[in-house]
Amino acid sequence: MNVLRTIVAGVSLLAASLLTPALAADKPTIGVVVPTLDAQFWASYVDFMKKGADELGVKLVVLNADNKPDQMIKSLEDLVAQGADGIIYTPYWATAVPGLTLAAQSNIPVILTDSYADFPPQDPKFPNYIAFIGPSDRDAGKQMGEALIAAIKPSADGKKYIAVVNGTAGTSVAIDRRAGLGDALKAHPDVVVVGEVDGNFVRDTSQTVFESLWQGNPNITGVWAANGGTATGVLAAVTNAGKVPGKDITIVGMDLNPENVDAVEQGKLLFDIGDHWLQGGFALVTMYDYLNGHKIAADKANIKLALLPLTKDRVAQFKADFPGGVPSYDFKAHSLTYNKDAQSAAFEMKYSK
Repeated sequence: MNVLRTIVAGVSLLAASLLTPALAADKPTIGVVVPTLDAQFWASYVDFMKKGADELGVKLVVLNADNKPDQMIKSLEDLVAQGADGIIYTPYWATAVPGLTLAAQSNIPVILTDSYADFPPQDPKFPNYIAFIGPSDRDAGKQMGEALIAAIKPSADGKKYIAVVNGTAGTSVAIDRRAGLGDALKAHPDVVVVGEVDGNFVRDTSQTVFESLWQGNPNITGVWAANGGTATGVLAAVTNAGKVPGKDITIVGMDLNPENVDAVEQGKLLFDIGDHWLQGGFALVTMYDYLNGHKIAADKANIKLALLPLTKDRVAQFKADFPGGVPSYDFKAHSLTYNKDAQSAAFEMKYSK
């Protein structure tokens, strides 16, 4: 992959001139690139953004990287060539610097979501990197680990044997979630991680790699799955093997995808946590306001979202509070362009009871 092929020399010159907010057109064009639309999570992310674009009066251009690093860069190049007023994307595969550089060459502001860069928003090298919005992955990974460890019973030797199905290698999302599991494991020396595989955050890959891991380690009684697609793949592997998920093997996951909410309700999935697909809509509001002259304070430029946990006993309340899994959200009420008293584009999902 030659991700730097379009980057010109002199990146350091970006620090010499601060990017000033452009005034939005009557209907600004905001470009979005997602890692893959094959995943339910990213489909929900985009659907929420489309709702916001309709309410705010934004032309939304959504491009799919199709889980390919080169396609991520090509999509960003396309958005720059189209003259997007702002760009929102998820910098998987170390595409933060290349993407920000491409956008800076055309003075386009960028918000990164879900996976962050190695430097903070509004860094002098990239003044066009105006904000980050994403989940508190480490905390979520820890909660998943704690729920799994508490639920599984020790084997005859007193040990608890678990498997780990990670997400896309090298992304901050995968790294932080696994670090959270590590935090949970520190207090439980009786837990043994018999093996780890990369599921690339998608169902089919996760199913295949877990089947291979499980075949060589039949003593596994619990699985920590890095996201919704990964958990779904593990559930399929267990079911196809004639075993009962939730009884023969305990599984935890993340994302609150509809099928995983159903799996929690059915007792197949012990624990799920999420709602961070909302980050796309929050980023849209933030970008829209920026294009309309509302600067982002440095202390509000790096937003880490607290996530909503779900267990079987909370499913009924979850469905009552969030019909269809979607919270009530008024995009204009959260926009400074429409509401001068708006406090933040982001909000924390909580149960009413």
